[in-house]
Amino acid sequence: MRFPECGVKFHVKHGGEVAPGVNVVVAGGRAPAPGWLREIARQKKIYCADRGAQYCLEAGLSPALLVGDCDSADNETYAQAASLGAQVFVHPPAKDDTDLQLLLQKMPPGDVVATGIFGGRFDHLFSNVYSLLAFKKRRGCRVALADEREFLLLLDGGEKAEIHLQDKKAAQAVSLLPLSAECRVNIGGVRWPLNDALLTQARPYAISNEPLTGEFTCECLEGSVGLYIHWQK
Repeated sequence: MRFPECGVKFHVKHGGEVAPGVNVVVAGGRAPAPGWLREIARQKKIYCADRGAQYCLEAGLSPALLVGDCDSADNETYAQAASLGAQVFVHPPAKDDTDLQLLLQKMPPGDVVATGIFGGRFDHLFSNVYSLLAFKKRRGCRVALADEREFLLLLDGGEKAEIHLQDKKAAQAVSLLPLSAECRVNIGGVRWPLNDALLTQARPYAISNEPLTGEFTCECLEGSVGLYIHWQK
C-alpha cells in the first residue's frame, strides 16, 4: 500500500487471509490536505464519520456512507452527501458510541486507511486509535491511520511490516507505541535497532528513532504496537 506525499509504502505479513481491498475512513479530526485525500481515495470507497463528510466534499469526493450526529457537520453537508448517493445514518448527540464507532459497525470487509484522526482533542484521538485497534482485531484486517503529516500502522502479535520510504530524510521520527499493557517487538534498519524488546505502557521509551536507509522492518511478536512516523514539513 502506498501513501502519496508522505512517500511511504508498506506491506504487512500475517497469518490470516488477505482482506478484499482497501476502504478509506474519514473522521472529523484534523482535515487531510485535499490533494492527499484525493490521491489516497483513488479507486476506493469512502466512509465518513460526521465532519469527515465535509472534508470529502471539499476535496471533490463523494462518500459512500455517512454516519454521525450532526454536531460537527451541518445539515447541508448531510443533504449534499445524500444527494451524491451516500447512505446516511443520523444518530442523536446523546448516545454511548462515538460517530467513528458507529461507522465502524457498518463497514464492509477490507483493510482500512483512516484519516481525519490526528489533531484536535486528545480524548478523540485516544478513542479513535483504540476503536480502530478493536476493529482490526475483530475483523482480522490491516489498519493504518494517516495524513500528509503523520502515519500510524497498527500491528498485532505475529505481524511484520516492511516499510519503504521515498525520502528517508523526510521521516523526522520513527516510534513504537505500546498499545497493549506490554508488547514484544523487533525493529531493524534504524539507528537504534531492537530485538525481542519488551515495551510497556508504563515505560514507552522507543520514541524518535531514525531510519538508516529508505527501508526498515518492524515486527510485533506479542501484544499490540503502533508503528508511528512523523514527517518533516
